[in-house]
Amino acid sequence: MKVCFITCHFPPLSRTYRRYQFARYLADGGCQVEVVTHGNISRALGAWVDDPDLVVDDDDLVVHRPRAVPWYLSGELLYRIGLISCPHLNWCGPATRAARRVAASPEDVVVGVYPPLTNLIAAYRTARRTGARLVVDFRDEYLGLALGPRRRLARKWQARLLGAADLVSVATPAIARNFAERDGLSPDRVHVTQNGYFDDPGEPPPPPGGDEVRLVYAGAISAIQGVDVLCRALELLRRDKPGLAAQVRATIHGPDNAYRRAVLNSALVPGVEYGGYLSAGEVSGHLHSADVCFLSLSSGDYAYAIPGKLYEYIAHGRPILAALPHGAARELIESAGFGLVADCGDAAGLARALEQILDPEVRRALAAQVIAQRARYAAAPNFLSLAERMQAL
Repeated sequence: MKVCFITCHFPPLSRTYRRYQFARYLADGGCQVEVVTHGNISRALGAWVDDPDLVVDDDDLVVHRPRAVPWYLSGELLYRIGLISCPHLNWCGPATRAARRVAASPEDVVVGVYPPLTNLIAAYRTARRTGARLVVDFRDEYLGLALGPRRRLARKWQARLLGAADLVSVATPAIARNFAERDGLSPDRVHVTQNGYFDDPGEPPPPPGGDEVRLVYAGAISAIQGVDVLCRALELLRRDKPGLAAQVRATIHGPDNAYRRAVLNSALVPGVEYGGYLSAGEVSGHLHSADVCFLSLSSGDYAYAIPGKLYEYIAHGRPILAALPHGAARELIESAGFGLVADCGDAAGLARALEQILDPEVRRALAAQVIAQRARYAAAPNFLSLAERMQAL
């Protein structure tokens, strides 16, 4: 079966390894995969940089890189005021033309992966033109996060995509429930393809130990994550128990973007530092050097989400300190006994959890749970199951 896999974001762009592995697992599952990805994506907002550790040399994946007419920040502006459905819409035409040459008949499958929406629109238009079977994959919630002037177009496109798709793949059971309850989508047309860790870093080494307790965050830095809550929590702990606070050495790794410079930089306190962006090859070493890994989401709007970095923390066998809404990620951590969780944005609650996790016996008990269960969270079985389902369409 020939599969056209459409994604704006693909290696060597930073933070795109999971997209590569998604396509790779479809190929491992017996699909003949060709990728259509952006040939000149805008770097205007500083969100995307090339990662030298993500140069893909994979003979099993043919990669097409159609280019778009650049519009720099214009697309972002038009999107934010609700005039267009996606800031990458200028790439939709070139992507569709390239995809039509790959998924050229009803025997083929075209897969669009959200975000961004342009991937799904290009897949939809390709399927309508060639008769290829359409699979839309939501790695994230869409309509539920479209607010204000953007909601009108989001509602239209979600209804159109769900109505046309032969199969809808979703990253979490919560998204599947939303589609069933809000959109009336039949469960028979939905496949839950949960994320997981893609590479096994091997048996976790013992934590570094010593007088310091090292916390590490490695991931995106934006208002969605709200990682500055860790700074506020450490300040509260320093006020109430300065001796304990002095044990903490926290490092936040992520892209050096506008949010980092405008918000996080001013929030940093003694004991918390910004460690810069980590290339893909550097992440594992930093997570293994941690005593505790940190995770946060800023709002209940993201209750459905299980951030990919959570699976990476599990793969590396480290206990987790988190500030999260009541929802999927929090339920995973607490039900498995992987860490301590405060409410999202609750600096006082996070300070109390931080005080607890500074106890080495607490850390050892949590780490033992992570190590004992981590094999359950490998991504491969989930994506191979999707490949099998696609081949039965």
